[in-house]
Amino acid sequence: MADQTILEFEYLSEEQKISANKIRNLGDIPGVVYGAGEETKKISLQAKDLRKALELPSIFSQVIVLQQNEESHKVILKEVQINPSNDKPVHVDFMRVSSKTKITMQVPIKFISEDICFGVKNEGGMISKNKNEIELTCLAENLPEFIEVDVSELKLGNSIMQTGLALPEGVELSNTLLTGQDQPVVSCTTTRASLEIEEEVEGEISEAAQDEEDSKEESSDTDKGAEEDNS
Repeated sequence: MADQTILEFEYLSEEQKISANKIRNLGDIPGVVYGAGEETKKISLQAKDLRKALELPSIFSQVIVLQQNEESHKVILKEVQINPSNDKPVHVDFMRVSSKTKITMQVPIKFISEDICFGVKNEGGMISKNKNEIELTCLAENLPEFIEVDVSELKLGNSIMQTGLALPEGVELSNTLLTGQDQPVVSCTTTRASLEIEEEVEGEISEAAQDEEDSKEESSDTDKGAEEDNS
């Protein structure tokens, strides 16, 4: 697991609640924290800290600590509103969680051993990634940073399915995935180059077979002509 992300926050006063732009001008980002049976609170965070946290690939699949002096909340990041003109965050939503909170979240997939994939090294295939994240259900304390998928034994024409993933203890596919049709996460497929070679070889074999057939027909016609001459 990665080091836990800790973000300093401040509660917004009644006056600050109606001046989000002023908060942003001061170098902070407004947001809300809700859930766990507690009142929804409006907060602010330092923009530089939030932007740094958003650079983490796993930021949406980890439990974050919001901290103010001695007070802290375990949360997950639910939504980030981005200014389309400069790609900077303008508002964030956090949901409080506890060790007993069961959550369903999209978790990144990390593919490993691609360089020694059997189907690539020995059979001329290529790796086709069908999914980059997977929806999982677990207690907040069991939420994995990512799911590793080892493709070293993957052979040409084969796939690793959703139900074939090795999940940590206490983690399972979401009900949506469990009740739907199983889908491939990654496959080893034929490359265009190897497909062209295969088609070329098949063409040569077909041409050779046709030549042999034509040769047999010519030989048969010659024999038949000789028989007619003898008669």
